[in-house]
Amino acid sequence: MSTPADPVTRPRVVILALSYKLRTRVRSYVQDLVDAGVDIDLLVAENSSTEEAALDPRVRVHRVFDVEATDVTIRRIERGVLFTLPAKAFGKARSLTVGRPALKKVDAGLALTRRAQSRVSKGIHKKMFWPTFKVMRPLILSRKGQQRLAELDLARADRIVAADQPAVPLAWRLSRRYPGVRTTTALDRKPYVGDK
Repeated sequence: MSTPADPVTRPRVVILALSYKLRTRVRSYVQDLVDAGVDIDLLVAENSSTEEAALDPRVRVHRVFDVEATDVTIRRIERGVLFTLPAKAFGKARSLTVGRPALKKVDAGLALTRRAQSRVSKGIHKKMFWPTFKVMRPLILSRKGQQRLAELDLARADRIVAADQPAVPLAWRLSRRYPGVRTTTALDRKPYVGDK
């Protein structure tokens, strides 16, 4: 008497796409795999990463952050120090001077100082903070992404794909944690789609 063979399990691919927007080549890769019957878990940076992407409903989307700008502490602090606090301080000061003829020159001085402060804050953000944060971001995403993926059973995945540059540190960590799962940066369709 023979026992029935185990049903063939569908291949499973975990795709890490941690850039701010889901690129066309990544969307195409995901859709090709879904059409070939592959189970897809897609990890993205935040909610807005997939807003403009029309993803197949069969793709399970996981997010590292809801909104990165508010969920990452250093970004919240930078925004508060450079933009929010000065805006509130100048707003309060100007509320005391606007419409008062005796304080017209003080009000004009406050307005001029506010514009200068705004330009300086934007310069600091663009020239100092952002270049540094871009280097740190993949490491932050790696740590938080690992926490998000802990609830998934990655040991049963066939492949982990780092689809973009910010995903590479997380893919490296996952490859060390799950040595039996093939980890790659190649968007290779051949094992699942055939000749394409």
